[in-house]
Amino acid sequence: MPQGAAGNRHYEGFRSPDKIEEGGVVNLSGAFLLDHEEEIINLVKHEGKLATERNPKAKVSKIAKANGGLLVETTDHNLALRIGKALYRAYKGDHQYKFLKDEKFVRVDWKRD
Repeated sequence: MPQGAAGNRHYEGFRSPDKIEEGGVVNLSGAFLLDHEEEIINLVKHEGKLATERNPKAKVSKIAKANGGLLVETTDHNLALRIGKALYRAYKGDHQYKFLKDEKFVRVDWKRD
């Protein structure tokens, strides 16, 4: 056995992670988005403002154009869910929620053509 090997064993890889990933990503796409982009961005910002009033840690951290659509990043998974549900209530379309196992992270895909 190499010198000092017995005392330097690392078990971190065998334990579940202490840090749970939080937040969410909302991916918006479709032809409808291109025609109503400003309205949809306003809806996203409004939902972010309402969430921040209830929980100061819940914020829309980023809104960016990506892959012909919009990408919205949030600091709270509940906010990402609220944005997805608000988009569906206001504009219908197809939506899908994907949760990471054992994490507080959600990916919301919304599309309307």
